[in-house]
Amino acid sequence: MPTFTTLERLARRTTDWRFFSWYWGDAIAVDGLLSAADVLGQPELHDYVVQTLDRWSSGCPPCLDDALAPGAAIARLAGEGVLSGRAIDRFLVAVDRLPMLTGPVPALEPHRQAYRFGVCIDALYHLPPGLAAIARLRDDPALARRAVLIAEEILRLTRCPAGWAQWYDAALRRNNAVAWSRGLGWALLGCLDTIACAGGIAPVAALEDATGSLLGTLAEAQLPDGHWPAVLGHPGAPAETSTAAFFVAGALHSCAPATIPAATVDISLRACLAAVDSGGVYTGVSADVLPSWEPGDYLSFAVEPSPWGQGAALRALTASQAGLHAGS
Repeated sequence: MPTFTTLERLARRTTDWRFFSWYWGDAIAVDGLLSAADVLGQPELHDYVVQTLDRWSSGCPPCLDDALAPGAAIARLAGEGVLSGRAIDRFLVAVDRLPMLTGPVPALEPHRQAYRFGVCIDALYHLPPGLAAIARLRDDPALARRAVLIAEEILRLTRCPAGWAQWYDAALRRNNAVAWSRGLGWALLGCLDTIACAGGIAPVAALEDATGSLLGTLAEAQLPDGHWPAVLGHPGAPAETSTAAFFVAGALHSCAPATIPAATVDISLRACLAAVDSGGVYTGVSADVLPSWEPGDYLSFAVEPSPWGQGAALRALTASQAGLHAGS
């Protein structure tokens, strides 16, 4: 089966990223590897994640970057009894240590100049799902509600005419109005993962509404080849291939509304499969994109192998395989 073999190649290649401390996008690679281990039936991928998180929690000096650790994966593995609970405590301490930006939203990277006084839409994937997963593990409604409130506020702060912006600046009290398509992908999966963990112990209706809007906004902007322009509203923009992976993973998520036609998902899945090269690298993904007030800065970018590209593709292909097994 082509999707299965491509998934295996992609997962194997992703283990070449040897995480020790954390940065934007690492969490989705870890999440994707755990999903791949489940779908492929390859426990060595699961073991790689356990070893990675154990190495971090026991050997990496505490730092502000701990707030970017894969909280949802930490909660899962601690719940399985294969990872020490100190990993959960370390993640929560790091999040609580962050300075508050506005309302319930902290500044996720206050020690890096580009991110000191604002919030990236990517934070919706990094913080709320991790907090919600720990809340479910510990049966902590207050923590679940906190996760939902952070997600709701990030969505509110980044809302713009074309969809949702990549960046909100607290000093200026406005966002940059650049509807970066990968950013919508981060928001989509962040909302869905938060719903999956917080649902039943905290109100998630607003996030459910948001996922429908995010999916609809992306579906309307899809290009004929199954990809998306890097910035919505700029049809001449180069494609950002990871958006297709985020879209497939979101549309096939267990908590997604059943509103997207199968053909729309299928063309994006084919685009994802075509973007995986023979070495298992998901190609065409933009390198690190720093916040900017110039839309043109989002229309010309370098591409390179990245944890977020690998992780988004892993989540897309595992979601497609899980759907096949569920229907068989």
